[in-house]
Amino acid sequence: MKLLPGLHLAGGGRLGPGLTNPYDCNVYLLTAGRQALVVDSGCGLDTGDLAGRIMSQADGRPVAGILLTHAHADHAGGAAELAGLLSTNVYAGNRTARLVAAGDHDQLGLTRAIRAGVYPPGYRFPPAPVVCDAADLLAGLTEIRAEALPAPGHSRDHTCYLVEAGQYRYLLSGDLVFARGRIALLGTDDADIPALHDSLAEMRRREPDVLLPGHGVPVLADACWHLDQALHEFELGRIPMSFQ
Repeated sequence: MKLLPGLHLAGGGRLGPGLTNPYDCNVYLLTAGRQALVVDSGCGLDTGDLAGRIMSQADGRPVAGILLTHAHADHAGGAAELAGLLSTNVYAGNRTARLVAAGDHDQLGLTRAIRAGVYPPGYRFPPAPVVCDAADLLAGLTEIRAEALPAPGHSRDHTCYLVEAGQYRYLLSGDLVFARGRIALLGTDDADIPALHDSLAEMRRREPDVLLPGHGVPVLADACWHLDQALHEFELGRIPMSFQ
């Protein structure tokens, strides 16, 4: 699904566009010149379908890497297999890299999530043994300008990515914030409400034009309004829960 020049929504499950496996997050493909970049990898179920969509939309461009926003299974469970299918590497912040490389269900919060029915019985998170530093990938790109922004709150390891492409500044917000300023807190020890507020304020300071969340509807204009909605609710002592 082409959103803007050089920007595709390559995948997403039942909490998004319904393009790929129901448990997938939104998966984005960015292209510029002869370079392509994937953000998040989906859950690891039906990954061949997702990889086929990415390769079709990349239109012959090699994928420079797969960037992960955080280690939750809907965003990172497909990292190992997708990297193999796309002949590329996985990149993330340091904390995310350690979690994804180990694939430990307890550390990932996955044992509890499977028990709660968030993922299907028997779901397994395949570890990605080698996860590289996102900063190294971004520094080496020549046609896509991007920056990794630590953004804890939804989880301790959460990272957003700010991409400048043509006239647009894209904020790939993962699960930090969604359209209309909605947020998602999972009620785990990993969530941190004060940190989430501070992360939102920092993202707003960057003045993005386009908001590309990990679920729900991408926002193709006036992204700051949606960040302002979240911050305003915090100021009123309310937490704008759920992206629904």
